[in-house]
Amino acid sequence: MQGKCQGRGQPPRPRSSPDLVAGLLRADAGCLALLATLAFAGCGQPADPEPTTPATRCGVLPLAQPTSIEDAIAFQGSVGDPGADGYPVFRIPSVVTTTSGVLVAFAEGRPSLLDPGSGQIDLVMKRSLDCGRTWSALQVLADNGSGDAHNPVAVVVPQGNSTSRLWIFYAQRPVSTGGELDIAPGLGSDSDTLWARTSDDDGQTWSPPRDLTADVKDATWGIIAPGPGRGIVTRWGRDGVAAGRIVVPGWYTVGAQTGSFVFYSDDGGNTWHRGGLPTPGTDESQVVERTDGTLLLDGRQGDKDPNRKCFLSHDGGQTWSGATPGLTMVPVMSSVVRISASRDGQDRDRLLHTGVSPTARADARVWLSHDEGATWDHETVLVPGFAQYTVATVLDDATVGMAYESLGTDAAGVTGFNVHFARFSLAVLGE
Repeated sequence: MQGKCQGRGQPPRPRSSPDLVAGLLRADAGCLALLATLAFAGCGQPADPEPTTPATRCGVLPLAQPTSIEDAIAFQGSVGDPGADGYPVFRIPSVVTTTSGVLVAFAEGRPSLLDPGSGQIDLVMKRSLDCGRTWSALQVLADNGSGDAHNPVAVVVPQGNSTSRLWIFYAQRPVSTGGELDIAPGLGSDSDTLWARTSDDDGQTWSPPRDLTADVKDATWGIIAPGPGRGIVTRWGRDGVAAGRIVVPGWYTVGAQTGSFVFYSDDGGNTWHRGGLPTPGTDESQVVERTDGTLLLDGRQGDKDPNRKCFLSHDGGQTWSGATPGLTMVPVMSSVVRISASRDGQDRDRLLHTGVSPTARADARVWLSHDEGATWDHETVLVPGFAQYTVATVLDDATVGMAYESLGTDAAGVTGFNVHFARFSLAVLGE
């Protein structure tokens, strides 16, 4: 089945599984080391009325203090009982801010901790009209039957007149006995395939799914997985590549080898093309445009490398530099986004990077760069404790939101794997 949510979406079917404990036993060793010691304290806030001026949606819902961090559960997993959101495990977040200030978040709703290939993983979404304090009921955007819908990447494409088109990219694959990396190569439904949907009303309704596999995937690839996280629309361009290019990062496999890549559109999404391939060895990736129009691709490194890997492109993703070391953290998906640019008349150039600890999947944190990603400082732990994938978005009042994977526990043990949303200002980082 390709996407049940043609209109306003369908509620999730229960996905709680008696095999979740078995899934837990297969989890990352760093996760298991933390399970026995970490507890979650919920800190959601009551909903405020929806602002009547969307352009200042978050400006009229300010943080209590400049150094406050607001934190709420966006997707709540529930072990043993399907719970309100219908799944025991939520992972792999994506979040963006539309032109009208609405937050739209996406995740994988999973029956266990197993990765794609295990089956019955759905692509789900929620919206927030109050800058992340409360979230709508869950919608299922892609239900691939016994197979998986995975790796969401969202992109907001301005349309003029203060409107935007929201794109969501994701992959679909069948169940396999060997897990994520054993998928057959090719462009058919027996392999990993690439899909997209669009919304012109801030995620309330969606277009039918569109198959982009033949446009973007190499037939020798097994996995073709967007991001996960978010893509960009270039602001400046360079070297003959005009601004306005939609650029979506991702990763692929050829046999046992992994690599990062981007695909792009120069005509608003009518046609799509695969960019050049950086040096193999990375996988999950994110992309940001520097103020000189260069693209910076930031990729998850291999298991034995302490540093992420970065690549530069001066031609919109057609060719890439060799790899240079990025931030030090355990191999994990993280994101990099632009906060400000002197080229736009703002006080200085700022990029923000999300991530976790150098030694464990823990302590969700952020860094700032004032030299377009050459160096990073202002490292700040926002949320201590268990944390995995992270992705950031800039809200319409210049505060920042970070979606991050967290763990729900109580006195009896693990209650579920959640996606939280934390909102903060740069004052938290000392800016």
